[in-house]
This record gives sequence, structure tokens and C-alpha cells, in this order.
Amino acid sequence: QLVDDATLATLSGRYYDAQMLVGLRVDLISSVATPQQGAAAASGSLLVLREGNGFSVRSDARSSASGGGDASASALASGAESVHMQGIGQIAQIAGDGNRLSNLAAIEFVDPARANRDAAGFNGQTRSDSAAGAMHAQVTFLDGGVQVGVQAPGVSLQQRVDAGGLGGIAQSGRIAGDGVVAGNRLQLQIVSAAMTPQMSRELGLQQALEGLRALPR
Repeated sequence: QLVDDATLATLSGRYYDAQMLVGLRVDLISSVATPQQGAAAASGSLLVLREGNGFSVRSDARSSASGGGDASASALASGAESVHMQGIGQIAQIAGDGNRLSNLAAIEFVDPARANRDAAGFNGQTRSDSAAGAMHAQVTFLDGGVQVGVQAPGVSLQQRVDAGGLGGIAQSGRIAGDGVVAGNRLQLQIVSAAMTPQMSRELGLQQALEGLRALPR
């Protein structure tokens, strides 16, 4: 269901059993296209799944750049790259005409099969870097996180996932130019196991006992 920030801010709750959480998948894509036929894109994917008493880890890092342009053609506003966030934060700084910038983030609960659906095609890389003239794209898996960045004349895109410290997800886009199309997209999948019959019975009993509280005394 799609909900607004005000609704999310009031939600609270708990999950039924920690053993139901069996993995995590994160996919990040950043891309930019300029009116001068320049293009750059970077993507990173990480899949962690519980296997027995340990975990399996798969990674995929890709980047591309084409075209070029004068790196000194436009200046950028500063400040977005130094902002530290807890939770999810999105920043947009835009100057010019005819620009399009998007910061999209999605979080969902999935089963292991869905999270693993295309992981066989992961290239196993933890870093990728591409450049063509002033176009630059890179993705790097860090210790406890991942960072994706794309740069073009007058354009800078960043996505960061940091599992250390306070933890957080940050998406930022800065444009100082005209006719630029750029975007950040992040998908976070929390992998959960199916509820066992025993857990289902225990939960049903718990809900039934809770219902007894409504009976008149």
C-alpha cells in the first residue's frame, strides 16, 4: 500500500519471530543523460541470505559512461554530500531550465525466491568505475554499506547505504544546467521466511486470548 510520510511517522509494532527474517537485498541505480548526448549510469546489488548457521553473500556492480562534455561548463551547489542521515533522506538541488530529477526509494517484504530471482546473473564484483570525458559513474561496496555516484557537467548524483553508526539511506541529486534528465532509484527488500504451522497455531491462540479481553466481566 502507498502511504504518506505522516502515516509512516505514526506506525509502530513488532515482528513475530526473529527467525522469520532470513535475508536482505538492496538494489541501487543512478543515471544521468545530458542534452549534449552524454550519458552515465551505475548500479549495485547486494543479496544476503541465511544458509544453515551462516550467510551467503552475492554482489553485482556495473557502470557505464559515454559522450563527454566540458567539466567546467557548470558549477554545482554544495552541501548535500556532507549531510548525515538516520533513516531515509532525499535531497534535491536544482538550478536551470527543463531539468528532471527523481529520488525514488521502495521498501518491501519478500520471500527468498523473489529476492533470489535474478541473482544467478550477479557478476560477483564489489566495485565498478567508468569514465568518458566529463561523464563518470562508479559503484563501491564499503565495509557495511554501498555508495553509488554519477557525475556529469553540472550534475552530481549520490546514493549511500550505511549500516554502521546510526545507519541510514541517503539519496541526493544536484543539477546546475538545462535539459538534464537524472535519477536515483533504490529498492530494499527484507527477506522473510514463511510462518511454520506451529508458529501459526501459537499466533492464533495468542489472538484468541487477546479477544477474551473484550468479554464483559
